[in-house]
Amino acid sequence: MNERITGLEGGGLFPRLQERYGLSSDPLAMPEPFYPGAQRQHALETLRHLCGFGDMALVVTGTRGAGKTRLLGELVRSEGARLEFLHLQASRVDSTEALVRSLFLAIGRQRPEDLSAREALRSFMAHSQEATRKGRRLVLLLDDADQASSDALSALLEAFLGSGRATSAVPVLVGSPGIEERLGLEIDHRGAGTHVIRLPDLEKDDIRRYLEPRIIQAGGKPEQLLSGRRLNQLTVLSQGSPGRLQRIAPAVWLDMASATGQRTGRVAKPRWSSLAWAVLVVVLLGASWWFVSTRYEDSVRLTAEQETEPAPVRPMVTVGPGNPEPEAEPLADSEPNLVPEHQQIPLVAAEPVA
Repeated sequence: MNERITGLEGGGLFPRLQERYGLSSDPLAMPEPFYPGAQRQHALETLRHLCGFGDMALVVTGTRGAGKTRLLGELVRSEGARLEFLHLQASRVDSTEALVRSLFLAIGRQRPEDLSAREALRSFMAHSQEATRKGRRLVLLLDDADQASSDALSALLEAFLGSGRATSAVPVLVGSPGIEERLGLEIDHRGAGTHVIRLPDLEKDDIRRYLEPRIIQAGGKPEQLLSGRRLNQLTVLSQGSPGRLQRIAPAVWLDMASATGQRTGRVAKPRWSSLAWAVLVVVLLGASWWFVSTRYEDSVRLTAEQETEPAPVRPMVTVGPGNPEPEAEPLADSEPNLVPEHQQIPLVAAEPVA
């Protein structure tokens, strides 16, 4: 999507929205309220409970822009007084050794030099149990875990599962749906000690409920910015992603986006009316071809029959020298006299002329 649509030029599109709709603030830049729909509130409550009292590693998955980072922010805001969160940068966790150093640096301690990386991870888990006994359980937050080393993530899960899980630091790994396969959660024993939380995409009603309170708080009119046509555009162009929704909504509200669109990576469903017309055209073409071919075959057959039928032979009579006149065939004895007897004229012999 180009800059004009995303609104990156000239300071963004909010000044135009403010001028056109009289908004007092940007409804798309509001951190509050937290959207509880589309299972977000359920995911938050699950994190709060399992981080405080659970004995499983937590994996949060969702497509890009699904609101995973926003969910972690709400978790830290609501549970910061009860839990101690350690944020790890996934881009720096490129090996198990780098993970160990990051963990000990976060708690202000030196890495035990006489231990291997995996032994040091087990030592860290033992230390985290002491913090839990003092009333503040440690939670290890690793956002964008897809960028971290697979070996480091596996070593972290192994160290957690081999410790006292009810009191050890809880790993919270956040990434795309493919992280489950990377961690082997479905093919080995680690799946038994891991809980996966999946964030679904936003549907049409979710998008309306997500934007409506923000529009009202900004002084806008939901019936204007969330009309049927605009809501359909927001649903199609955002692809159900809250992050993408924030980028394309200004363009939709300013009528700068396409009126129609298809979700990326999805095939548009054909309309039944179009299919019906296509089938009708094919049937008509087939019937026309059958009729013409039948008439042509009949014409060819008649022509062939006429060519094979023998021509009639007329009898010829030649009169002249050497060709005696053909004698008339005598009447059959049984042939009846066709002239009535009272009409018959008697034959009189002619007298010779003197």
